[in-house]
Parts: sequence; C-alpha cells; structure tokens
Amino acid sequence: MGYNVIDLIDKAIKIEQQRKNIIMNAMRKDSNYPNIRLISKILVDQGDKRINYYEKIKEETKNKDLEDIDFMTYDKISFLINEFNKKIYITEAKNPKEYILFSLELARDKYSLFIDIQGRLFNNTKNKNTKTYEVLSKIIEVVSKQIDTLEKTIQYIH
Repeated sequence: MGYNVIDLIDKAIKIEQQRKNIIMNAMRKDSNYPNIRLISKILVDQGDKRINYYEKIKEETKNKDLEDIDFMTYDKISFLINEFNKKIYITEAKNPKEYILFSLELARDKYSLFIDIQGRLFNNTKNKNTKTYEVLSKIIEVVSKQIDTLEKTIQYIH
C-alpha cells in the first residue's frame, strides 16, 4: 500500500497541531501583554476549527477509491513539509499588530506550501479530476480564508 491523500491530510493536521501547541505553550508563560494572549486564544480556536475540518475531510475521503502518490513525489512533499515545520515558532511580538502580521506571514507560507504540493501532484498525473487534487483544493481554500481573516483583522488594529 502506497501513500495517498490521507497521508497529506494527516500532515496538514500535524501542521495545525504543532502551531496550536506552540501558541498554547507561549500563552502559559507569564505575559505582560493581555492583548496578545487574547489573540493567541483566538488563533488556537481557529486552529481547532481547521483541525476539525481536516478530520471531517479525512473521514469523508477514507472509504473512497484513492489514487496512490508515487514514492519519489511523496518523498519530496514530505521534505517540503518538514522544512516548513522547522519554520513554525512563536514570535516575541510586543503588540497585537506585530503578532498578527507574524501569523499572517506563516499562513501565507502554509498557502504556498500546499499550492506547491498540489502543483507537484498535478505535474505527476496531469489530472485535476483526482480525489487528491480535490482534497488539496479544499485545504488551500481553508488556508486562503485564514489569510483573508488575518488581513482584515490587521486593518482594524492601530
């Protein structure tokens, strides 16, 4: 049995869980920045919603006939995801705008990662009508909404 889109969904879930854990650990520390703590709580809640959505996609996809991802492509994708995971950390922001800008940059990087993954898989199959392509499109849409929300939030912070 080879790799398939379920493995990619699991990696997307791990990315969200890692980010959530980092934010929660930062919140546990004593902080003189209550606004950043509040934003952190909101970011954790949003991360939970994305994780739940990815779990739902995983359940819906589990019993479908899924195409395998060839080992070389999956290996390259795993490398990209591991490199991305090394970039996930918490910033030492002193104000809410700086903190949200940091979160926005991370979300944009995540968006680029999944676009890259989808492109690599498309180049491998030359087919947009696969379950893998469809699922990655859903993940990309969720990340795009995250970016939109963060961009709108920044507009309201002084």
